[in-house]
Amino acid sequence: MKKLITLLSLLLLTVGLSADNRHITFGELPKNAKIFVLTYFKDIPFKEVIIERRASLAQYEVVLENGLKLQFDRVGLCTEIDAKRGFVPDEVMPKKIVSTVTKYFPDNRIKKFENNGRMYEIKLEDGTTLTFNTTLRLVDVDVDDSEE
Repeated sequence: MKKLITLLSLLLLTVGLSADNRHITFGELPKNAKIFVLTYFKDIPFKEVIIERRASLAQYEVVLENGLKLQFDRVGLCTEIDAKRGFVPDEVMPKKIVSTVTKYFPDNRIKKFENNGRMYEIKLEDGTTLTFNTTLRLVDVDVDDSEE
């Protein structure tokens, strides 16, 4: 009986943690996400809008026709921008990060931006990863040597 209860508990936990991804309309995005997309990407058609649910967490993904992937948290704050083709526009980035990249990595553009609330991680086109703290101070540089 104890094994059965443990097995059923694990099964319910697994079902509860499984991801539920579904397409939604642009209008179903949180207000902050809609404002962000319309402010910075109003001229670029979107390909799809997805809500991803895991347990009690929800996040939103907007894929644009130009290959940009935008991720938003449950309240619509942008947590990730991934440029599969092209680059992350400077306008959507904190100015201090853009100026640091321009000053110290002038031959590089930003391919990916992540913000987890505790740090910002930036991936440059040459594979270098930059980590900034919450005050936008550069705290780590990880150079990708895999291309050599």
